[in-house]
Amino acid sequence: MKYANAEKKWLEGSVAYKWHQGWIAWLLHRITGLLLVLYVLFHFAGFMSTDKVVGIILWAALCYHSMNGLRIVIVNFAHGAERENYNTNLWIFWIIAIILFIIGAIATFSV
Repeated sequence: MKYANAEKKWLEGSVAYKWHQGWIAWLLHRITGLLLVLYVLFHFAGFMSTDKVVGIILWAALCYHSMNGLRIVIVNFAHGAERENYNTNLWIFWIIAIILFIIGAIATFSV
Protein backbone atom coordinates (compact mmCIF):
# COMPACT_ATOMS: atom_id res chain seq x y z
CA MET A 1 0.00 0.00 0.00
CA LYS A 2 2.87 2.33 0.79
CA TYR A 3 4.31 1.93 -2.73
CA ALA A 4 0.95 2.42 -4.46
CA ASN A 5 0.55 5.87 -2.89
CA ALA A 6 4.09 6.87 -3.85
CA GLU A 7 3.49 5.73 -7.43
CA LYS A 8 0.19 7.62 -7.57
CA LYS A 9 1.82 10.82 -6.31
CA TRP A 10 4.64 10.50 -8.85
CA LEU A 11 2.19 9.90 -11.69
CA GLU A 12 -0.04 12.82 -10.73
CA GLY A 13 2.95 15.15 -10.46
CA SER A 14 4.41 14.17 -13.83
CA VAL A 15 1.11 14.37 -15.72
CA ALA A 16 0.01 17.63 -14.11
CA TYR A 17 3.32 19.27 -14.99
CA LYS A 18 3.24 18.57 -18.71
CA TRP A 19 -0.24 19.71 -19.65
CA HIS A 20 0.50 23.32 -20.53
CA GLN A 21 0.42 25.19 -23.83
CA GLY A 22 4.09 24.71 -24.62
CA TRP A 23 3.93 20.95 -24.14
CA ILE A 24 0.76 20.68 -26.23
CA ALA A 25 2.44 22.73 -28.98
CA TRP A 26 5.47 20.42 -28.83
CA LEU A 27 3.26 17.31 -29.02
CA LEU A 28 1.17 18.63 -31.92
CA HIS A 29 4.34 19.67 -33.77
CA ARG A 30 5.66 16.10 -33.54
CA ILE A 31 2.32 14.57 -34.57
CA THR A 32 1.84 16.87 -37.56
CA GLY A 33 5.43 16.32 -38.66
CA LEU A 34 4.88 12.57 -38.55
CA LEU A 35 1.62 12.91 -40.51
CA LEU A 36 3.33 14.98 -43.19
CA VAL A 37 6.22 12.53 -43.54
CA LEU A 38 3.86 9.54 -43.70
CA TYR A 39 1.69 11.28 -46.29
CA VAL A 40 4.68 12.02 -48.52
CA LEU A 41 5.96 8.44 -48.22
CA PHE A 42 2.56 6.89 -48.96
CA HIS A 43 1.89 9.38 -51.75
CA PHE A 44 5.17 8.60 -53.53
CA ALA A 45 4.57 4.87 -53.07
CA GLY A 46 1.17 5.27 -54.75
CA PHE A 47 -0.96 4.22 -51.76
CA MET A 48 -2.52 7.58 -50.97
CA SER A 49 -5.46 9.10 -52.77
CA THR A 50 -5.93 12.83 -53.00
CA ASP A 51 -9.57 13.32 -52.10
CA LYS A 52 -10.88 16.37 -50.25
CA VAL A 53 -10.83 14.82 -46.78
CA VAL A 54 -7.16 13.85 -47.07
CA GLY A 55 -6.44 17.28 -48.54
CA ILE A 56 -8.09 19.05 -45.61
CA ILE A 57 -6.22 16.93 -43.05
CA LEU A 58 -2.96 17.52 -44.90
CA TRP A 59 -3.64 21.27 -45.10
CA ALA A 60 -4.43 21.44 -41.36
CA ALA A 61 -1.21 19.59 -40.50
CA LEU A 62 0.80 21.79 -42.85
CA CYS A 63 -0.67 25.04 -41.48
CA TYR A 64 -0.05 24.09 -37.88
CA HIS A 65 3.40 22.60 -38.46
CA SER A 66 4.67 25.56 -40.46
CA MET A 67 3.31 28.21 -38.08
CA ASN A 68 4.65 26.38 -35.03
CA GLY A 69 8.02 26.03 -36.78
CA LEU A 70 8.13 29.81 -37.30
CA ARG A 71 7.17 30.29 -33.66
CA ILE A 72 10.04 28.04 -32.60
CA VAL A 73 12.47 30.10 -34.70
CA ILE A 74 11.24 33.27 -32.98
CA VAL A 75 11.51 31.64 -29.56
CA ASN A 76 15.09 30.57 -30.29
CA PHE A 77 16.42 33.66 -32.02
CA ALA A 78 14.25 36.67 -31.15
CA HIS A 79 13.80 36.51 -27.37
CA GLY A 80 10.41 34.85 -27.65
CA ALA A 81 11.07 32.53 -24.73
CA GLU A 82 10.65 35.16 -22.05
CA ARG A 83 7.66 34.49 -19.83
CA GLU A 84 5.79 37.65 -20.88
CA ASN A 85 6.21 36.88 -24.61
CA TYR A 86 5.85 33.11 -24.69
CA ASN A 87 2.09 32.67 -24.24
CA THR A 88 1.32 35.65 -26.47
CA ASN A 89 3.48 34.27 -29.27
CA LEU A 90 1.90 30.85 -28.88
CA TRP A 91 -1.64 32.18 -29.23
CA ILE A 92 -0.76 34.51 -32.10
CA PHE A 93 0.73 31.68 -34.15
CA TRP A 94 -2.16 29.32 -33.33
CA ILE A 95 -4.63 31.97 -34.52
CA ILE A 96 -2.62 32.55 -37.72
CA ALA A 97 -2.59 28.79 -38.37
CA ILE A 98 -6.37 28.61 -37.87
CA ILE A 99 -6.94 31.54 -40.26
CA LEU A 100 -4.71 29.93 -42.90
CA PHE A 101 -6.54 26.65 -42.46
CA ILE A 102 -9.95 28.30 -42.90
CA ILE A 103 -8.79 30.10 -46.06
CA GLY A 104 -7.43 26.86 -47.52
CA ALA A 105 -10.51 24.86 -46.52
CA ILE A 106 -12.81 27.39 -48.17
CA ALA A 107 -10.69 27.27 -51.32
CA THR A 108 -10.75 23.45 -51.29
CA PHE A 109 -14.50 23.12 -50.89
CA SER A 110 -15.37 25.91 -53.32
CA VAL A 111 -13.64 24.15 -56.23
